[in-house]
Amino acid sequence: MAESLSYLTSVSSQLLSVDKISDDRYDCQIRDLIAYIKRSDKSLDTEFLLNNLNPSQHTLPYLFMLNLRVGSLQKKTRNTSPDEIKPGNDLWVKAVCFLRTFDPIQVRYAGNEWRRLIELIGQAAEAAAKPFLAVQVIRDAILRLDSLCGILSSVHVIFLRLCLLSRSYSYALPVLERQIFHFSTGQVQAYRKYIDHPLCSKNTPKDFFLSDASELSVKLTYRDHVQYFLYGGMIYMALKEWDKSLHWLSIVITSPVNDSVSKIMIEAYKKRMLAGLLGHGKLAPVPKTISSHVLKVFQSLTKPYMSLSEAFERNDFPRLRAEVDIGRSIWRIDNNEGLVSQLYNAYNSFLVLKLGRTFSALTTADVAQQAFTSLESSSKVENFVASLVMAGYLGATMLHLKSPGNATMLHFSGLPETYITRERGVRAWLAKEGQALKMITNGVDQCSNELKLGNENLQLVSKNQRWPDSSGKSGGNVIGEADGIGLEIDEDIMGDNN
Repeated sequence: MAESLSYLTSVSSQLLSVDKISDDRYDCQIRDLIAYIKRSDKSLDTEFLLNNLNPSQHTLPYLFMLNLRVGSLQKKTRNTSPDEIKPGNDLWVKAVCFLRTFDPIQVRYAGNEWRRLIELIGQAAEAAAKPFLAVQVIRDAILRLDSLCGILSSVHVIFLRLCLLSRSYSYALPVLERQIFHFSTGQVQAYRKYIDHPLCSKNTPKDFFLSDASELSVKLTYRDHVQYFLYGGMIYMALKEWDKSLHWLSIVITSPVNDSVSKIMIEAYKKRMLAGLLGHGKLAPVPKTISSHVLKVFQSLTKPYMSLSEAFERNDFPRLRAEVDIGRSIWRIDNNEGLVSQLYNAYNSFLVLKLGRTFSALTTADVAQQAFTSLESSSKVENFVASLVMAGYLGATMLHLKSPGNATMLHFSGLPETYITRERGVRAWLAKEGQALKMITNGVDQCSNELKLGNENLQLVSKNQRWPDSSGKSGGNVIGEADGIGLEIDEDIMGDNN
């Protein structure tokens, strides 16, 4: 076993010098290492090797030993989540250490093993009723493998699901805030077959080694795509970022369909209706890309939500309360009871905001009469209005009058937006959009280079297409020569390009 350890550590250490050896040599060495491990897997002492290998320096052998160890325990215990891999135990500690320190280049060659470890960590944490313990580990592993995190994979879906189960919504933001610009597919584009870059090369496109073929992700289904954006929308709703939730849920309801909509799309449509009421006091406009047929299906299947929305938008509080009570079983079945219960506060909030646009000053008693039910005490109304002011939703000041009734006066004012605040907002928006454009530009340049459509390539093609003898004495006929337009078209293209 000492001989095996010596070989694994020596080869792994050589792989750390990726900048000092050629891509082809690195690729050859790492594939030889994988072949050696697979040949010797039955004779290797996984426990001994795990205790003597370093996950950051010997990433590939350490990952294989972890999977072999877990696999043997699964067979022995006939349990997909053995106790040894559950939070707090030895293999859990080793797996967490690995996922936080692994070499992302080496992992490209062991996609299936890396993904299986991620899935195992998630299952173990969920089996122990502690999904939160897997959230940060998986998030760090995703970002370590691909810092841009712009390629959707099956691991993304697992991660967001765990965030929802553990209610650790803010932990999902480092992944959600990244722009998804590519979806993992099982088929490599035809022109990619002629690109000969090893997996370790810096020139290898990320969507090449993050495809289904690398097994870093399982094949994504239609359900996986819409589920990811539904989960994202739900997380933004939990964080009360209503505009972002509306955007993510809109992606779900505008997904392509054949004849009928899916259950996930209907669920997203219901949540989107509630997000519009909670965030803006009215239903959000339906995206124009939804066909009339699909829209009718949505409306026919969400009638209780339509009635609830009508009561809310018409400021009919008795009807709103009745609709909430009548549909209580529906909200519970749809897992929307918590969102519906927030409508009361949202209803009062938007009524107070409307009063602020109409009056310059009111007493809290007048506010209660205009915006709240007669059952609300003046102290509750005052506390509610004060919470709106402190949260920044309402621009107003509250003054306690020295009167027999100790009334409180509310002076409304617009929320001041200084020049500096506005300038900072514009700069932040420009920086964000600039990053998105930079990613798109890099992707376009990469495709142009792969397809040989760069300026240098086009100039070379143009030179090669020039005839050696413009009088046609070179012998053979040239395509387009009779029409006299072949060369002119090429020159026009080059002119546009330059």
